[in-house]
Amino acid sequence: MAYWSELPPELLTLIAKRLETQFDVLRFRSICRSWRSSFPPKLYPLPKRLPSSKKTKAGCRFSLNQITIATLFLVRLPPATENRSNQTDPSCWLIKISDGKPLNPLTDSGLNANLPKVLNLINCQVIELGHGYVGRYSVHINYRFRGLYRNYIEKVEILRLSPDGDDFMVVGLFSHGVEYLALLKSGENEWTVLENMHGIQDIITSNNKFYAIERSGGTIIVDQFFSVGFIQHAVGSPTNRKFLVESSGNLLTVEMIFLENSESNAGFRIFKLDEENQKWDEIKSLGDQILILGLHQVVSVSAYEFHWGDQGNLVFYSIDGNVEDRVMYVFDLEKGISIPLENCPVYCNLFWPLPVWLNSSESVVSSSMEATPGTEFANLGICEDVGSSFSSS
Repeated sequence: MAYWSELPPELLTLIAKRLETQFDVLRFRSICRSWRSSFPPKLYPLPKRLPSSKKTKAGCRFSLNQITIATLFLVRLPPATENRSNQTDPSCWLIKISDGKPLNPLTDSGLNANLPKVLNLINCQVIELGHGYVGRYSVHINYRFRGLYRNYIEKVEILRLSPDGDDFMVVGLFSHGVEYLALLKSGENEWTVLENMHGIQDIITSNNKFYAIERSGGTIIVDQFFSVGFIQHAVGSPTNRKFLVESSGNLLTVEMIFLENSESNAGFRIFKLDEENQKWDEIKSLGDQILILGLHQVVSVSAYEFHWGDQGNLVFYSIDGNVEDRVMYVFDLEKGISIPLENCPVYCNLFWPLPVWLNSSESVVSSSMEATPGTEFANLGICEDVGSSFSSS
């Protein structure tokens, strides 16, 4: 019989270094005291102050005042438990944690139900699917007689340049009429602002580089030395909304096509980057992958994670209205149709309401977060420790 608590420290260290997410490290450290003492929490602290930008040619000055990390989690029943569960109740549930608050992953609306305070990781499985950064920006515009201030929320991307996270690059989207791409490396006091952009719609880190997609379909590539490259081959139509996501090792552009006089409201086309040949190739299938299209991040996840086999090739998204009134849809790439989630109970229940099994007394434990295989529900946002709040200088 193997005693896991007696594994040698050097072997535990090798195992822990292969864990990619902070939540996996949390679960690793929850096994026992020896495992917890063998490896520290996976934290990437960031500086508390970021400089304001220089004035742009348009006479604007931008500040990135706060960065919050938003993490998407899949909570599911273990396969053995799932087979015994009520077939009308979903065995999987998706939740987004941002700034300690539980949100709907598609609409960012708050979840006001009585969520369990503590999850027992023996009774259910919690898997981190991905995370993204959201920045709170402010802009000061110099007019002849008075200044004008505006605050807004936009996506931020962070590239780690060292294993310990001390060296990094931040890319932000500063906006006033047009979008500026701004870059900052740790230890520097000034942003590098790229002003000759044409409506940046999304940014992402991939292969140790930053990628940005323009409204026109052009692609900007920035490496860690601030060398800027362009893919002139335009992807999609300049009238359609575009998103970037990494899926199965490939960088994809997801083009949302708004359809007039159609109950489905939107369609999608998917393009895969061929960086060697400097072009985007349209693909007709995502294979077993499913795209979760949130307001500020896109996550790709295998259908196998939902215990659906290879039944992927879906895009979940929301459109119309404010945060609370947005309507959720699922788009089937194979069939080329989009259906409101309220008409698809199997898919709708991934997001809401809370599954009965998750809110049952069996899922609630009274122990603290790292004392047993349980975790406080609010602390699923443990990634907030990645410097969730920056103060602008």
